[in-house]
Amino acid sequence: MDNKAKDRLAVKTATANVDKRKAEITNSSVTLTGRGTGGGVALNMSLTLTSTAASDSILAPRQVQLVIAYLEHLGGTATVQDLNNFAEKCEGVYAWNTSSGSPYEQTPQKIMAKYMRQMKGLDAWSKSKGIKPLVS
Repeated sequence: MDNKAKDRLAVKTATANVDKRKAEITNSSVTLTGRGTGGGVALNMSLTLTSTAASDSILAPRQVQLVIAYLEHLGGTATVQDLNNFAEKCEGVYAWNTSSGSPYEQTPQKIMAKYMRQMKGLDAWSKSKGIKPLVS
């Protein structure tokens, strides 16, 4: 068997192993808890707006402001998964885009992972902006 044939066989075997492993994972009996890869922000985490969230959100970055707007539209309380789903459907000024119209690379979940301590009032937005909780 020449080297090219050996390489083709190795690739074919590796592909078959990957496909077999994917099938094993897909057919797993493990029930997932809803936690995503958002750096500690679970998809099933429920968030509720504070009474001052609408006015205080001006201190937050645009992405957090969008999350607050989505929460408001969803009735003031929603899960992180609800917010991710809602962001995919929004258009116009509330689309999950930069102010120039380019889509954000991160999901709302990933943004919240970065800003959750500030959003919950555990950390200040900055020294000058102080602590302004937006969600509980």
